Amino acid sequence: MPTVITGLAGAGPARPVPVVSALVEFGSALHVLRDPGHHGADPWAAGIRASLSPRLAEWTESWWWTAQAIRATPFVTPEPPDDSGAFDRLRAVPARLLADQLLRPVSRSGDVPAALRWARARRPAVRARVEALAARPEEAVADFLGFLERSREEWFAAEWDRIRPVLAARARRFADTVDAHGAAAALTTLDPSVTLGATGGEVRIAKIQDVRHDVSGRGLLVAPSVFVRPHVYVADVPGRPLLLIHPAAPGGTPVPPVPELLRRLEAVAHRGRLEVARAIATEPRTAGEIAALWNVDPTLVNRHLRALAAAGLAGTVRHGRFVRYHLDVTAVEALGTDLVALLLR
Repeated sequence: MPTVITGLAGAGPARPVPVVSALVEFGSALHVLRDPGHHGADPWAAGIRASLSPRLAEWTESWWWTAQAIRATPFVTPEPPDDSGAFDRLRAVPARLLADQLLRPVSRSGDVPAALRWARARRPAVRARVEALAARPEEAVADFLGFLERSREEWFAAEWDRIRPVLAARARRFADTVDAHGAAAALTTLDPSVTLGATGGEVRIAKIQDVRHDVSGRGLLVAPSVFVRPHVYVADVPGRPLLLIHPAAPGGTPVPPVPELLRRLEAVAHRGRLEVARAIATEPRTAGEIAALWNVDPTLVNRHLRALAAAGLAGTVRHGRFVRYHLDVTAVEALGTDLVALLLR
C-alpha cells in the first residue's frame, strides 16, 4: 500500500523541480506549532508560543487547522524556484477563490455544504472560520491574510531568515543529484521512506494510502522543509504539479515495507498466538512443553510458533532433536515504533 510516483523517466515535465517556498514552510511550521510532540520540537514551539501577542495567539488557534493532515491549497501550491514572495502573492487572489482553497482541509472537492457539515465536528473557533469562509469570503479572507501578516511580523520572518539558506542549499544539492543520477534515484536520497519502484521511472513512498501519481505530464515540485520531519508530505492539487515536501536534513527513521509490517501485526493479532508468545517471552520452550504446561493442542502450538518465527518475532535454538523457541523482544518492541513511523510518514 505505498504511494507511487511514476513517469519520472526522461526530461521535460518528468524532471523534478526543486522549490524553496516561504508559504510551504510556514504551513509546516504552523503544523508543528500546533502539535510539536512527534516532531521533537516541544522547546521550539513553547518558545514561539510564549512570544506571541494575545491577538496572534487567538488567531493561531482559529487558523491552525489549515495546515494539518490535509493542508489548505496556498500551503501546497508554490511557484518555483523561489517562492519567498508567496505571502504577498496571495493578496492578488480573488476572495471567493482563496476562500474555497482554504476550505480544502474539510472539503477537498470544494463542496461548501460538506465543509459546513464537517466543521460542526470541530472546535467553535474553527467552525466559525469555516462558516465565514463559506458565507462571507471577503471578510474571512481578510482575516486570514491579517493572520499571515501578523505571523510574519511577530515570528516567521526571523525564522525564514534563518531557514531560507538551509532550504536553498538543499534544493541545489537535489538538483545536482538529479543531473548526476536521474530523477528517481535523486528522490530516494530525500528520505528512507522513498525507494526505487519496479522500473527506473518510478519511486515508492512508504505510506498507508495506496495511490499512483503519474507526473509525466503534470510535473513534480520538490520542496525541502526544516519543519516537516518526520512526515514526507505529498500534495495532489488538481491542475497543479504534484508537490513532495521532504525533510531538509538527511537521515530519518527507516520505514518497513507495508506488507512486512502487516505480516508482523497479523502474527500477534490472534489470542492463541499471544498466549504462545507469552510462554516463550521469558524462557525458550519447545512446542511440546508449551502444549503440556498450558494444556493446548500440540499441532496448534506448532502452527502458532511457526507463524511467529516466519514473521521474525521468534527465533529457535536446537538441542539434539529438540527445538526451543524464544521470543525476539526487540522485534516485538519495534512493531510499535515501525507502525508509528509508517503512520507519521
